[in-house]
Amino acid sequence: MAAQRKSARQRLVDAAFQLFSSQGVGATTTRQVADLAGVNEVTLFRQFGSKHGLLAAVMTEAELLAGPDHRFELNPVEQVPVEQALRDFLAQCLEALDRLSELVRSVIGEAGQFSAANSQVMGRGLHAIRDFMAEYLEAVLGQTVAPGLPPEEVAGLVMALLLGSAAIDAAIGGEGDDSVEPHGLWSSRTDLIESLVSWLLSLRPQAAVDDLGAAQPSLVTDPLNTETWMDLPAPIVHQVMQVARKAGTQTYALVYVLWGAGVAAAELSLLTRASALYDSNQHILLVGPNQRQVPLNQWIMGRRYGTYTKNPLTRWLKSRSDDSPALFLGPDDQPITPLRVRQLWADVTANMISPTGAPLGLEQARATWCVEMLLKGLSRQELSLLSGLSVEQLEPLVQKAQARSALAQALRLDRQAGPIYSGLDETPNSADSADDR
Repeated sequence: MAAQRKSARQRLVDAAFQLFSSQGVGATTTRQVADLAGVNEVTLFRQFGSKHGLLAAVMTEAELLAGPDHRFELNPVEQVPVEQALRDFLAQCLEALDRLSELVRSVIGEAGQFSAANSQVMGRGLHAIRDFMAEYLEAVLGQTVAPGLPPEEVAGLVMALLLGSAAIDAAIGGEGDDSVEPHGLWSSRTDLIESLVSWLLSLRPQAAVDDLGAAQPSLVTDPLNTETWMDLPAPIVHQVMQVARKAGTQTYALVYVLWGAGVAAAELSLLTRASALYDSNQHILLVGPNQRQVPLNQWIMGRRYGTYTKNPLTRWLKSRSDDSPALFLGPDDQPITPLRVRQLWADVTANMISPTGAPLGLEQARATWCVEMLLKGLSRQELSLLSGLSVEQLEPLVQKAQARSALAQALRLDRQAGPIYSGLDETPNSADSADDR
């Protein structure tokens, strides 16, 4: 009965996934897929155009790593040492590749036969797998494991290594068998995993490793280089808000919190409904593991976005019908991850650039909020309590606020120059008097 409730397209994707995984794409006929799905073969071609079009759909629509037969069983990262969490994750990745070995072999071996459109779809499927891996690695290793190397790039490298190892094992022999050493590139699968674990651990900031040792990754806070943070002018801020509003209720609320409370991406993923406290006189967020209180400003860069009780965030909360306690949601009503926050920000700001000509970075929202709070009169110490940044980390932003204040003062003086100095303009200097004579 459950299968009958699925659409014909979904049944075809599920059937193709099953057959491609067990016997490969080349050995699977469209008639076999249609028969297993319980539909007419014509329906398959109408939906997907060809077998390779069907393979592209499998890569994007089938639950390659999250289905009931492939679901990972990972302990919460705060309950096991970092090293063990990584070992378990990599081992299950390789086990999934073993189960999908024929599919992997077909994807690699028949890549040259895909149309340009199918190749693009396949690329999106690989991106989805990479993002799945990045979210877990980010939870284990932190938001920024090394300068210039975000979690999605680390996940891409790990994914390439695992796919390469699976392809080599499948081509030469010894798939998942530690007793067989046909190629000598690594002595065993266990050693391969240990090498990857060592490399991943080496990417963590040394200060975090020294201070926390085997402490849990959720407690690791990577050092922030606030000297590179740039605040943004009001027109760009309001433009981002306009685009976010059109993108949907949750997106609008999330971007509103970024501008209005200066919350980091890693902190957004930890917020719950209970974190938002508001009445007619105030709207406060309880942020971070220490539940620091941060005001959610209704005035952002000179423009008001609702009231304490009726703003983008309260509208998002009131529109929800789910039972998840998370403030912002990812797929399947799970809490949004920092990676998805950054992806959402990239989507909203895709066609915008900062005054320096660079794309808008997520840290610019936090920098803009900090500078605005300083300009409104907060001291370094007060802003440190609200932002979770140290006084030292705030120093570059203090300098930017001072520069903004000096510019505003200079503009005010310029506007006052006419009436103040008008009398001097009427008195010629000695040179002018000589010329006149």
